Amino acid sequence: DAEHLDYDPAATSMSGHAGRVGFQKVGGQKVRFSFVGTYKTPGFDVNDVGYVRRADAAQQSSWVQFRWDTPTKIYRSVRLNLNQWAGWNFGGDTRVTGGNVNAHVTLLSNWSAGAGFNVEGAGIDDRSTRGGPSMLSKRGANVWYYVESDGRKAVNGGWMGFYFRDETGSTAWRADPQVEWRPTSFLTLSLGVGFEQMNEDTQWVDNVEHASTTRYIFGRIRQTTVGLPTRVNYTITPTLSVQIYAEPFVSAGAYSDFKELTRPRATPFASQFDAAAYGGNPDFNYQSFRSTNVLRWEFKPGSALYVVWQQGREDTNETGRFRFRHDVGGLFGIPANNVFLVKCSYWLNL
Repeated sequence: DAEHLDYDPAATSMSGHAGRVGFQKVGGQKVRFSFVGTYKTPGFDVNDVGYVRRADAAQQSSWVQFRWDTPTKIYRSVRLNLNQWAGWNFGGDTRVTGGNVNAHVTLLSNWSAGAGFNVEGAGIDDRSTRGGPSMLSKRGANVWYYVESDGRKAVNGGWMGFYFRDETGSTAWRADPQVEWRPTSFLTLSLGVGFEQMNEDTQWVDNVEHASTTRYIFGRIRQTTVGLPTRVNYTITPTLSVQIYAEPFVSAGAYSDFKELTRPRATPFASQFDAAAYGGNPDFNYQSFRSTNVLRWEFKPGSALYVVWQQGREDTNETGRFRFRHDVGGLFGIPANNVFLVKCSYWLNL
């Protein structure tokens, strides 16, 4: 997949170059595949077009898909995908290696489900120290899954999630249930819950400058994140509609077990670090509420008026403890920033 490019008017040079080569088969009833290689030299910059998230990178990926699209007494369609990837920098370091197998099925009832298993090999991480030395990264694996009900029904929904674990015992898991209700053809309401917990033993914390050296501090973070996305689509008339999106969001993280990177690239992974004292407090509790309300009126064919009200509330403090009722309930006591926008488009039938 191509990396995302964003506009950056400050970028002024293009001293490197990039390339891509691929061999693909994207049609066919049974088998499809793709083999792709890309690179960006260390000096590559796209100038005024935008900025590149990462240069100094070469990578390759392989994908093979097996398809069964003829309905049977059990299913409508089945997909099986095999993936492999690897990446390097121009210093000759292997940054990432990995593989994945995943499968998807759509049943006769129009319910669908899928799951996948990923494995990631150890490599050289040249970004985690935020400008410091490269370090060895960890091996890990994760499993992900989803189930979706028949979207044609008045009440439908789904559940997505994943679980990750690496060689040091760090873990992360997430669950995203969602339900949608269409009581009439002109009204749709949906409510979701995003819940994630992470226990990572080697999260970068700070680079502490001394007279002649820099200490690269890492620590264990235990983080809990909850989001409650809500959507309402209401078609008042064929030419007048309202769309509402709102999401309370809270994330809290507490740090412990601070350590210093003292032997970069040493093996095994844990031998790169020594226990360290750290006087700062990186704990955080971030609270946010965002909402967007859009009124659309098509006052004549091809011409429309949009009235938008956006509200944002956010606050952060150094309390790493997550308390759902307190944190979510306190969102609406935070001062709000309100933005109002009006847009009008008019079709000139000349």
